[in-house]
Amino acid sequence: MKRFTQALGTSVALALLAVPVAYAGTKAAFNVNVNTSLRYAEGAQGTARNSTDTVQRIYCRTSADAAGNESVRCFAVSAANVSATCFSTLPAHVRSAQSAGDASFIYFTWDTSGVCQSVDVLKGSHLEPKAP
Repeated sequence: MKRFTQALGTSVALALLAVPVAYAGTKAAFNVNVNTSLRYAEGAQGTARNSTDTVQRIYCRTSADAAGNESVRCFAVSAANVSATCFSTLPAHVRSAQSAGDASFIYFTWDTSGVCQSVDVLKGSHLEPKAP
């Protein structure tokens, strides 16, 4: 009986070693990046909030006037203090910006007049949440 118990214990130990190690989900930090030559800005809000510098930020602000006309303005500043902004009244851009949460990744592009050409928002479990 003692040998059976030892053999069983060894078998269980070996079986447990064969089980793949469980890892938590992917976690990624995306600092704010502003490229004025190619006219795009990107970054994760949580990463910007949690950064050790006091410069990084990225956000989009939506608003509406008394007539119900909606607009969006996106703004970004990199750690190198390079900034960008764009403005749009396209309903699709407004809706995209409104979908952002406090830990979203934002990517926006603009033309030479500062009009937004795209406003993309990504929400996902891999994005760094903001710390207090």
